[in-house]
Amino acid sequence: MLLCSKIALAQPDRRAVGREPSRDAPGVTPVDQAPRSTAEAPDREVRFGGFLRTRGDYGHGWDLNRGPTPSGAPFWPAPYTDRGLGRSLTNLDMRLRLDTTVEVGWGVTLFTRLHVLDNLRFGSLPDADLPGVAVNQRSPDRPIDVRQAYGSVLLPFGVLSAGRMGALIDWGTGFFLNAGNGIDDDFGDVGDRIAFTTPLAGMLWTAVYEVASSGPSTEAVRPDIRPALDLDPSDDTRTVAFSVARWDNAAARQRRLQASRTAINFGLLGAWRWQEWDLAPGTSPSPRSAQRRDLGAFLADAWARVDLGRFTFEAEVAFLGFSLGNASLDPAITVNSAISGQQLGGLAKLEWRASPRWYARLEAGFASGDDRPGFGARVASAAPPRAGDLDGAQFDLTRTPRDSDIQNFRFHPNYRIDLLLFRRLLGTVTDAGYLRPMVRWRFAGMFTAEAAVVASTALQPNSTPSGRAPLGVEADLALTYEQEHGFFSRLDYGLLIPLSGLRNEPRGIDPSVAHALHLVLAWRL
Repeated sequence: MLLCSKIALAQPDRRAVGREPSRDAPGVTPVDQAPRSTAEAPDREVRFGGFLRTRGDYGHGWDLNRGPTPSGAPFWPAPYTDRGLGRSLTNLDMRLRLDTTVEVGWGVTLFTRLHVLDNLRFGSLPDADLPGVAVNQRSPDRPIDVRQAYGSVLLPFGVLSAGRMGALIDWGTGFFLNAGNGIDDDFGDVGDRIAFTTPLAGMLWTAVYEVASSGPSTEAVRPDIRPALDLDPSDDTRTVAFSVARWDNAAARQRRLQASRTAINFGLLGAWRWQEWDLAPGTSPSPRSAQRRDLGAFLADAWARVDLGRFTFEAEVAFLGFSLGNASLDPAITVNSAISGQQLGGLAKLEWRASPRWYARLEAGFASGDDRPGFGARVASAAPPRAGDLDGAQFDLTRTPRDSDIQNFRFHPNYRIDLLLFRRLLGTVTDAGYLRPMVRWRFAGMFTAEAAVVASTALQPNSTPSGRAPLGVEADLALTYEQEHGFFSRLDYGLLIPLSGLRNEPRGIDPSVAHALHLVLAWRL
């Protein structure tokens, strides 16, 4: 339930109207600050949202019983003892999210998002030298994480927002840009931005300026200067973005669906990011530690959704192209060959609302791949991977000729199509295509059962451990219990049948099936 409280401010003394106030009078705005354009103070409305979630996982056989990769790394982390649950792993964690919206009035809104004990694993901080005697838990080093804080104001010609805010866009499927608003999300796009949105010709037009990194400040050489200033703007990483969209929010769309009205929604986004210079990691600001980066990146995204009776067709495609003139982390080394990439990903969905209880969806998606070994979803180092490795850098500047292209597109990790293969083993959808039919049934008012099958294949067979394209077939089942206000729970079970692409070819070992259980309990504000 959304908790609301209303704070009524005291009205000004009408007898003082027209009388010049004293500068030191309590509650009076100083003359060097801009006064409000009206004498009446508005009511402030404070709204709270968010949730407290607890999640549990049980996984068995996630190493697929196929042995280590050629580089010697385990295919999946395994217990360090040979006792207990064998090839099984478990987890319990929690997160408290608190969203606060303060409507000051006159179209002025302040928003903050806090994460408390974010993904804190149960029992991870025993307050004792010997865990067996612990009766208390320590607080983590950063118990509160401020994820977003920004303000917006409604002007006569649009809405102006500034601060640390979520994803660039609210429309779309979330496979490319994703704010992480879901209860079970682990990630989320956050940026320091100034954004302006205005309605024109029945659509919303948005312009965004973002500073992704600003480099060292004057504090590095003069700590006494306040506020600290950007020491050299040429090392900033900046982004400009423009979008145009026509879309219905969830409530408006639901009304249209109930009325069986046809609706067409779409959105287009283009962005450019650049950085000229950079400071080598671990060095002090100086001409010797400055590095020429010459980063330029362009991204484009197009989305469309058509609601037609009981059917909905939705599709989104995204492109990312970039060039990095110098990828070295050492200022004494300049890489003459630029690293570049042209990456493409997309998906399409066909939905059928058979009745208020029955719902079905057929989804297909793809993410371009690179012919280097490994999928490039979780890159721990720039060391070239060996053939047969599950992951690794998708470029190699040490060989001749150099491999300086990175072609693997990566779905946002919050966009999940399964429980095991892409969510756990690979980390996200990359260098792959998939087909996912799903059916959902709502019963007994508050229960929903769901079943899905995901068939996937690699687009670049060289990326797989065996050099073959077929990845796996996964069956996922879910049961959800949701009260209208307050409580949400979901239990998922996944069974992965790995195919020849995950085979240990050097040792001649076929992979075995893997199982997963995932439980989410959430108390929502």
